[in-house]
Amino acid sequence: MRLLGYADRLSVPAGGRIEFKVSSELPEFTPSLVRLRRGGSPVHECDLLEDDVAAELPASVPGRVQVARAGSYVEAAVREDVTVHGAGLAAWIFPTLLDGEQTVLALTAPDGSAGYRLAVTSDAVVLRDASGTELSRLAVAPVLRQWSFLAATLSPTGEARMELHRPGRTTPMVQESHIHEPAGQESGFPEPREAGAWRGGLLRIGAGGRGAPTGFFNGKLARPIVSAAGWSAEATARLAAGEAAVDVLGATGVSALALGREPAAATVADDGALTTGGTVVNRPASAVPGPFWRCTETDFRRVPGEYDALHLHEDDLDDAGWDTDVALTVPADLPSGAYALKVRTGEHVDRIPFVVTPPAGARPAPVLVVLPTWTYLAYANWRTYAEFEEERVGLYGERRGVDPRDRWLARHPELGKSLYDVHTDGSGVMYSSRARPIVNIRPDYYTPTTRGLRHFAQDLSLLHWLDARGEDYAVITDDEIEDRGADALSGHRVVITGSHPEYSSARMLDAYESFTAHGGRLMYLGGNGFYHVTNRHAGPSGAIEIRRARGSTTAWASAAGEEHLSGTGEPGGLWRWRGRAPQRAFGVGMTAQGFDKASGYRRTAQSRAVDWVFDGVDAAVGEVFGDEGPGLGGAAGDEIDRADVALGTPADAVVLATSVGHSSSIVLVADDRTISYAAPVAPDPRVRADIVVFGRPGGGAVFAVGSIAWSTAMTHKGGDNDVSRITANVLDRFREHPEPVEGA
Repeated sequence: MRLLGYADRLSVPAGGRIEFKVSSELPEFTPSLVRLRRGGSPVHECDLLEDDVAAELPASVPGRVQVARAGSYVEAAVREDVTVHGAGLAAWIFPTLLDGEQTVLALTAPDGSAGYRLAVTSDAVVLRDASGTELSRLAVAPVLRQWSFLAATLSPTGEARMELHRPGRTTPMVQESHIHEPAGQESGFPEPREAGAWRGGLLRIGAGGRGAPTGFFNGKLARPIVSAAGWSAEATARLAAGEAAVDVLGATGVSALALGREPAAATVADDGALTTGGTVVNRPASAVPGPFWRCTETDFRRVPGEYDALHLHEDDLDDAGWDTDVALTVPADLPSGAYALKVRTGEHVDRIPFVVTPPAGARPAPVLVVLPTWTYLAYANWRTYAEFEEERVGLYGERRGVDPRDRWLARHPELGKSLYDVHTDGSGVMYSSRARPIVNIRPDYYTPTTRGLRHFAQDLSLLHWLDARGEDYAVITDDEIEDRGADALSGHRVVITGSHPEYSSARMLDAYESFTAHGGRLMYLGGNGFYHVTNRHAGPSGAIEIRRARGSTTAWASAAGEEHLSGTGEPGGLWRWRGRAPQRAFGVGMTAQGFDKASGYRRTAQSRAVDWVFDGVDAAVGEVFGDEGPGLGGAAGDEIDRADVALGTPADAVVLATSVGHSSSIVLVADDRTISYAAPVAPDPRVRADIVVFGRPGGGAVFAVGSIAWSTAMTHKGGDNDVSRITANVLDRFREHPEPVEGA
């Protein structure tokens, strides 16, 4: 990966501007614009197809290496009218990984020549000066995953006092010392004269250093207090008891940054007067309880004073912050679709994908495809494939290897993680942003679990299928629906989803429901859709957020009191547990997953009511279709959805077909395994994919296939297959016949 980049957005309207940031170890690279027609590569069962597109781009661009810097912290500029002549440093900490020396608080002079840094290790609390010289050490460590209060005070005459208040102890552990100036060496501690003090400077919480941050703290941190002068032992005791810093110390020369007050904000107010407020870097977890949480409320909006912490991680990344190398004004007449900036130097190539959406005021195309970019972000830079490569055979059957980019990614933790990963301290990753290189959102990316295509590369197959039929269609992303709501879908006759629209907000669900309630026709051509409650944060990184509640099939579970989204305050977890199971709006919802061979569907007797769906299909009632195809080898596989009236499937929905023949590797989701003493049923009748169609008041209609593998199976034999024919029949009927869907 000597050539790698990302765009400042995932979609742009025709005529709009998009910027690309590229890191190149090569002297120069050539940019070009391509339209992506189909995903694939030599290791897939199909080739990548792309068309060159004329665009105003430079013939070559100088290469330069750009570096992402992971690690979250808060920093604030010290007021220039404040003189530091001694110091006080204190905070509540909940360490989650005591590995190496980690900075809790750092106060540094403007030129970096003086300052203090309070840090913790696995066996001590350490106070250092700006040069790294140890000023004092308390030979006891905070308890892992428990709250402790640390305080270090220094007087202008060199007296230092360090305290550690640990749970279960009535008295603190204390270290008192006098800092002596080593012979022949100037101490970083200012002498008790005006010339030895400094004005202004920088305060960092959770990291040290003045330039690139160092020594990141892993854990929760609350109520940081920094003072331009020391304070008394009595004041420390009052702070440890929970009194507000400004009530104990006053505001002058004191910083009391309110870390949890506005969980969605990228800035932090200072209740004191040492700084004008701080900036949150790399989006640490917010809306997490602090040391004085009483466990009576789990919604931070009800008890904001008890949610006064941030959870910092050394591997948090919100915005890589790379500079722009190529800026493109998209031609105003460019058709909507999937595109990429292709950057190349010899054999080294990267394709940075983006969607061109219709310009404002454009005539709505009859067909609209919504690419599930929030799901792409949820899986962005998922590290499981490379990190557990040796276990692939045991987990997913035959070994097909991993994409080489995954192995490269495993060596580059600075590029951030997916919502399926955990941080180095074991806590779940709650945020994922687009402002970084994402190696698995590429048209030629190989997914081991599905033996080839998944997510973006798979959804390109749907676009290729539409192109082959000569369809007049446009493409948008989840972001357009989040931005515009139902207006983003209005005017189109048929809306088609991608293969795995798992992550969605309430605004997105409302938009789909409004579309079908007002005569729109929806084709949900995927599986495990509309499953996780998701929020997008404001700001250039476009970060999405989830909380993984218990009682679901999940990669990790949110800690106690942390199940509400920091961006909106709403409960996270599954839409099912919020009363909005996917069956309500889409007819089917997540029921099972597994990556064994996919199955086919058996046509039901009910399907006679809508015979037109099966025009040209050989399968009669009771017969199986869709049991062939690339990848997993069938149309019903990967993650599958079932119809269930108890979860909201409309009573008049027609179940056209139900999958058959799933192996024991296709497992029922935990959402349905709620009674621990119930005897297991084998095979469980709920492990199935259902195809449904139903009408909506006002002439709207929904068709859902209940499987991620469906659109891959559509490509079998170049589209000459029953899965493709069924999809085409429904699309033609939905597009051309405005009257209510017959029999549904």
